[in-house]
Amino acid sequence: MESAKSSNIERKALSQITESERQNWTSIAFIWIGTMICIPMLMVGGIFSASMTLANTTLAAFIGFAICSLIMVLTGIQGTDLGLPCTMCATKAFGDRGSSFLMSVVILIAQLGWFGVQTATCAAAFNTLLMYWSIPFPFWLSCVIWGGVMLFTAVYGFKFMKILNYIAVPALVVLCCYGAIYAINTKGFSNLIAFLPETAMPLSTAVSIVIGLFAVGTVINADFSRYAKSRVDTAKATVLGVLPAAVLMIFIGAVMAMAAGNYDITVVFASLGMPVISMLVLILATWTTNTGNAYTAGLAAMKVFSFKDELRPIVTLVCGAAGTIVAIAGLAAVLQSFISILSSLVPPIAGIMIADYWIIGKGNPENWYPVKGINWIGILSWAAGSVVALFFSFFSPALDGILTCLVAYLILNSLFGKTSLAGGGRIDVGEMINLIKEEAI
Repeated sequence: MESAKSSNIERKALSQITESERQNWTSIAFIWIGTMICIPMLMVGGIFSASMTLANTTLAAFIGFAICSLIMVLTGIQGTDLGLPCTMCATKAFGDRGSSFLMSVVILIAQLGWFGVQTATCAAAFNTLLMYWSIPFPFWLSCVIWGGVMLFTAVYGFKFMKILNYIAVPALVVLCCYGAIYAINTKGFSNLIAFLPETAMPLSTAVSIVIGLFAVGTVINADFSRYAKSRVDTAKATVLGVLPAAVLMIFIGAVMAMAAGNYDITVVFASLGMPVISMLVLILATWTTNTGNAYTAGLAAMKVFSFKDELRPIVTLVCGAAGTIVAIAGLAAVLQSFISILSSLVPPIAGIMIADYWIIGKGNPENWYPVKGINWIGILSWAAGSVVALFFSFFSPALDGILTCLVAYLILNSLFGKTSLAGGGRIDVGEMINLIKEEAI
């Protein structure tokens, strides 16, 4: 059943979803719940534990993911209305070529970075495991070995990884539950609540990190919500699929890190009283997740550089090699900075899509149409929002970027919406799909 669903979704990657293909909202919600149960959520919770109280950590997670959910609902409803994935939904705001290229570049940057972070985490867990048998091992070599294993499974072992996922996800859930209980019993819940860090992270900074952690999700919700039966179903699937699980995972990450007295996820897992089992679960969880990162990065690179489909295995290997170098260079040590960059580059895309569909188009699917070529109004607005978020943020980079690009898009569209800057004119949805398919060949 699962393979049939997966193959059907893959075949419908670009096509418009029909009413007969719509699904129950719970199936979409469970996709997001599964996405939330991952190591990066625990890592961010650990980062917060070093500079925030447990109450503020939970509050930042709730506010950040509430904002993410709101953005996702707005972009997701567009996908539900049109029956189209995110890249297609953005073809009015950015043009068919502009949308495809911009989405691919952003996803490539995000997935390469996450591949580096997860490879480094897996390598550190492997080295920690070896040290229990007093076997020293170079970190860089561990990164090379595990990066290679993850790449091999990304290119040739997807069916094998599907089996491992059935083991890794439940194992991680069980370990997280055990870790939270172990931490509370060891440290005492009252002590965890009363913990005051020496230096406090501003709430706005923490909220922006949370949004950056799930930045790509704010843009790609239409890929899943196009299968929803109604706008209400999209809202339920998004909010109930994202918010509770995400807040809980960050909370658990913070609790375990506070009890361990260290926010390094490898040290945190090693302190749970079952070091060998914990390291094995950590290795397995990062392995299964990172295979998807490598595969998605390869697909994005194919699009950015217009490579032929037969080169996909080689391109994926090159992307993975680049991600492994990033791991060796120590991206995991500056995870907060990496997430901040994502929060500056990705949410503005969603901001422009919201401005175009909900403000200019009044949320009416009849007012939406694909645009041929590149809509420079959308591209320039995204650039303005990203620059403000990266260098001139006055509150929260993610929110500042969204607000800036939204205003910029509305102004530029009112001034130049009927000029060549707005792209090469309207095209039919079927024609747009064929054009993008031809570019992918």
